[in-house]
Amino acid sequence: MNEFIALDFETANESRDSACEIALIRFKDGVPVDSFSSLIFQDRFTPFNVGIHGITAKLVQSAPALKDIWKDARDFIGNSPLIAHNAGFDMSVLYRSLKGEPIGPEIDYFCTWVMSKQVLNLTYFGLPGVTSYLKIDYPMEHRAESDAIAAGKVAHGLLQLQQVDNLHDLAKKLNVRTGKLSESGPSGSSHKSKSFPSSLSKAEKQKIIDEIGQENFYQDPDFSGKKIVFTGDLLSMTRHEAEAAVMKAGGITVSSVSSKTNMLIFGWQNPAVLKGKPLSNKRLKAEELKASGVDIEVVDEVQFLEMLADPEEIR
Repeated sequence: MNEFIALDFETANESRDSACEIALIRFKDGVPVDSFSSLIFQDRFTPFNVGIHGITAKLVQSAPALKDIWKDARDFIGNSPLIAHNAGFDMSVLYRSLKGEPIGPEIDYFCTWVMSKQVLNLTYFGLPGVTSYLKIDYPMEHRAESDAIAAGKVAHGLLQLQQVDNLHDLAKKLNVRTGKLSESGPSGSSHKSKSFPSSLSKAEKQKIIDEIGQENFYQDPDFSGKKIVFTGDLLSMTRHEAEAAVMKAGGITVSSVSSKTNMLIFGWQNPAVLKGKPLSNKRLKAEELKASGVDIEVVDEVQFLEMLADPEEIR
């Protein structure tokens, strides 16, 4: 019997230690059979995060802290491996929200985002994109339980497509390392995408350092050496702040999508600007380039924020 547990967190603000909801869904042979879920106390919520999931400080004012329910959650997990979509983010949230409390025995984990990239011919690997491609019902509620169920169904879909029996065999077949969550933190099957050869010239690299300062620079494999384009309106930060975040992580932003673009990050799209089109011109261009063989990825704003690792985790 193939058994694993799908995990998802919602967060209250931009900090990784701000878990406000957890869901653990046990899957057996592709079917969700049991669950453990809870709201989690937090006292600082940002409008952006509330806008995503609808959870407020009032809603969690009587909820427990994560450390107070972790023993029950850990017992629920037992020896089963965990999966999550953007697992590096969820594992970091788990580790940081526990605030030094014991994790317990080491846990294996896998990332459906990472593995989907090795299996599916897509441009957009966010959970809405992957579930749509695999014809999985996904209500896009952005609540922990529905997101975990969707991620679990994606994992089962990948197992079926690759004709393997369990997640360890799937990871081995796709040359993806098994993640490990231990007392020292998460490592391994993170949300990091495969590395592109650096697209940046020496002048562009120097421009990054001149712009942000050497002391603020770190190399995040998701962005380092890549040319990145934004489209639409970001709701969590200004475009300038987003461009600075990309440069701090080792990438550079450019204005238009071309065959040299590595990533397109999209925010809210004004229907008046779209003029009846399903996607912006930049997204349509990215899809066209992908179809022609260009290795380009499209990322939504929420995914972009989850990909922005804390520099202390990189060093």
